[in-house]
Amino acid sequence: MFKKERLLSLLGLLLVMAFLSACGATTAPATPDAGKANAGTETSKDAAPDTKLATKVVKDVQGREVEVPVQAQRVVYVGSNPGDLLAIGVKPIGATLSVIASQIAYPEQIKGIEDVGYPYSQEKVLALNPDLIIFDDWDEKGLAALEKIAPTVVTGLDDATPTKERVMFTADVLGRTEAAEAWFKAYEEKAKATKEKLQLKGDETAVSLLLLGKEMYVMGNQGLNTTVYGQLGFKPSPGTQKLVDKNERFVDVSNEVLPDYMGTDIFLLTDGGNETVALQQQLMDSSVWKTIPAVQQGRVYILDSKFNYDDPLTLDLLLDEIVSVMSAKANKK
Repeated sequence: MFKKERLLSLLGLLLVMAFLSACGATTAPATPDAGKANAGTETSKDAAPDTKLATKVVKDVQGREVEVPVQAQRVVYVGSNPGDLLAIGVKPIGATLSVIASQIAYPEQIKGIEDVGYPYSQEKVLALNPDLIIFDDWDEKGLAALEKIAPTVVTGLDDATPTKERVMFTADVLGRTEAAEAWFKAYEEKAKATKEKLQLKGDETAVSLLLLGKEMYVMGNQGLNTTVYGQLGFKPSPGTQKLVDKNERFVDVSNEVLPDYMGTDIFLLTDGGNETVALQQQLMDSSVWKTIPAVQQGRVYILDSKFNYDDPLTLDLLLDEIVSVMSAKANKK
């Protein structure tokens, strides 16, 4: 999704919603190697699309029936989760990378993909001569121009569709269902093993804070928390549970109300931007922060905000990152 969690992080309010809404080590899951799959199915930038490709009709998330190639050869992706395609062995020839490239947890895997800009440039997309466009962006106005270039399938609209549901639909469109099933099987096994490594007692409650420029947010059941709550066994802190119950993706907060959201553990998402660094220092120097039990007990885990997304590659890398930061913290006690 050109998730408002990713975009808004870099372009003011627009960028903040990208970082906030969403959804490590150095490799994709110990799964049906995404890297190997990508190498074998990368679409060609030079060859013109085969006009004789067999086609099929799919119904996208908007209920539109679209005739698409059974095996697309030249895919352009409009959205903020190119990892959805990369994880199932499809490397698009072009994607909307200009905003998200610096925020992706798997930069090596987007090398060679043509940036068509964000908002996308109709001219750049047209020049790539795609035979299929995958659209997962919040701005539906961008659809009309794309449909004139190539069959365009909407897989998401910056909504809260669960990752597996979104990716399995994308895989069906691209003829990669078996690859997607294998990926998620391997991921679920890895998540189970990760949970065992953490040796949680079962009564831990967690809150995730996102620092973005001059603003601080408490995350609901989105982004990082889909892993913290959904895979690793932490429960939402009482304050966060209220957000989850209301299906709120995030809420901006001030230092004064932080205690209302705190749990036994704190995951702090941040980046290297000057304003964010200043906000983090201000937070940690505040008297309110120093009185929070999780802070006093050393149960604060700092992660790069690039892990606050829900594409498959980021989710896999996040498992390794959480083990790393939590183990490092435990070793210091």
